[in-house]
Amino acid sequence: MEESPRLKLSSLLSDGAILQRNKINTLWGNFKRNALVTIKFEDKVLSTICDANGKFKLDLPAHEAGGPFELIITSLNEKVVIKKVYFGDVWLLAGQSNMQLMFNRLLEKYPKELSKAKDKLIHYFKVPEHYQFNEPMTDIYEGKWFDAIKNNLLNVSGIGYFFAKYLRKYSNVPIGIVQTAVGGTSIRSWVSEEVLKTIGEMPHDYDTLKNQDLVNHFVKESNVYQDQYEDDRNMFDYGLKGSWAKNSIDSTWQSIDINKDFPEKFKTSGVVWLKTTIEVPENMVNQDAILHLGTLIDADETFVNGKKIGEVSYQYPPRHYKIGKIKRKVEITIRLKIDQKIGGFRKGKNRYIQINNNILDLNKCNWFAKRGCSMPSRKQWFFPQYLPSGLFNGMIYPLRNFSFNGIIWYQGESDTHEPVNYGKVFIKLIQEWRKIFSNVNLPFLFVQLPNCGIEPNHNWGRLRSEQEKALVLDNTGMAVTIGDGEDNDLHPLDKKVVAKKLFELSERIKKWTHGCASGPIADQAYLNNDGVVIKFNTFGRKLVIDERLIFKLSQCGTLYTLNKFQVNDENIVVKIPEDIKIKDDAVISYAQENTAHPNLFDTDRNCAAPFKLKINNYYHIPSVLTHVLE
Repeated sequence: MEESPRLKLSSLLSDGAILQRNKINTLWGNFKRNALVTIKFEDKVLSTICDANGKFKLDLPAHEAGGPFELIITSLNEKVVIKKVYFGDVWLLAGQSNMQLMFNRLLEKYPKELSKAKDKLIHYFKVPEHYQFNEPMTDIYEGKWFDAIKNNLLNVSGIGYFFAKYLRKYSNVPIGIVQTAVGGTSIRSWVSEEVLKTIGEMPHDYDTLKNQDLVNHFVKESNVYQDQYEDDRNMFDYGLKGSWAKNSIDSTWQSIDINKDFPEKFKTSGVVWLKTTIEVPENMVNQDAILHLGTLIDADETFVNGKKIGEVSYQYPPRHYKIGKIKRKVEITIRLKIDQKIGGFRKGKNRYIQINNNILDLNKCNWFAKRGCSMPSRKQWFFPQYLPSGLFNGMIYPLRNFSFNGIIWYQGESDTHEPVNYGKVFIKLIQEWRKIFSNVNLPFLFVQLPNCGIEPNHNWGRLRSEQEKALVLDNTGMAVTIGDGEDNDLHPLDKKVVAKKLFELSERIKKWTHGCASGPIADQAYLNNDGVVIKFNTFGRKLVIDERLIFKLSQCGTLYTLNKFQVNDENIVVKIPEDIKIKDDAVISYAQENTAHPNLFDTDRNCAAPFKLKINNYYHIPSVLTHVLE
């Protein structure tokens, strides 16, 4: 960036900023070339000269936790005062939608949290979402710091907030959280072009993205298609033409069970209309009501007594629609827009009308359906931010001068369709981020994907194994969350349990510096007499199992189920039936299913990580690995 006519600092250095305690903090900005810039802080006066491009940087000496302070920056006739600056612990939040998931999506799970959010020493900064392919951005000049209190909390990452609360309780210092997570993104969006090319993970036609006019054309073309698809669907929909939202059902509507799959005649892209009628008890009439529909596949417009009360444009958000003063008779109509052939209600979700503390169950109602129109399957949107390196350039590299205490990462869902080489890319991501933040030992904590059953054609088990490979790096920690997910939802609501595991890891890695996890990790499997010994790293604890524990043995294209074993403190001996001879390609595994649930723990009930191990003919002591930051 060229010189600025006004003295300007990065938006990270603005009112309410939390700076990392006990570390040198860089202050940087932009003004006129060769201008003298002076910064006053407490009794210190620091100065530097802007370079030929008008950029300047100053290092603020390490400072213990505390605040609020003021930073006064002056140059020529310009003056900037940064108020309410604190020193504490600052963490970078990164990944995709489960890290990004804001508190306004979690109110069903934590309805009282807003009223309890009064701690003014938890501050958050949301990095503006921006992609760039030509070169990394040098800085960000948008965004500001907020106290994570009351309604401000609605836009804060749920995991980030609970993580910060645990940190506050433990350390009693100000906590800053800087959020960069973007929903739907692949891991390659967050790695530089240079690194992806080095490891052979960059698409051959990547350079076409450096033509911004071409990218804009792709975006416009996609938007035109999507708008036209929506217009066509509206035009062909008999339900809109016939005002089905206002009219009652007739004999052409078919009775359906919303707790089961749609009948075959409705399994086509397009529009399906759904209706039910419910009688409200007299004592509840004229009271405020909320309609809860769980999640739907894909988009919906929802009506009550012919009046539209809400809509959601894609499948993942839960539907919570305010009805207002409820009447004695309520007719609910849903215009369900199906994009990819199979739609309907997500199984296992509660659907009900809430009137104060009263619940009217809609799962047991008589529902009826009628097709509005059929359409060809909808093409995916073109989102440039999902493409390689764009978000690294636009959201990570610009933060390089800022000091962090650590990083928490929750990502991988978007890579489950093609998990090959995820581990290789993940290791390089961690190394690269540590390099740009000038800290080869920067703690990096990540969430291993939980159970999830809505994407049967994706390989969540393989992705979890790929994630675990990052533990080869020092000062990494993996939160094992098998059983913390929801089999019928990509976005499990219990973010507090995940945040607690990440917080506990932030302390655990101080002792187990060579890569650790929240629960036991299987290191290796080897033959011993008539059994297979699975050796674990339990991080100072012992193994605990329940009676459902089973293992899978795969060899020569045959899969065996094994459920006889002996548990010792740090290993399990799985008995092999006499008629099975272990071959060279034999592999033993645990909890590899997308919807796997834990039944192997340590003594503190931390679940063990899923594993898939080749069976060796002998026990070997792992060699000491030396890691070099490239």
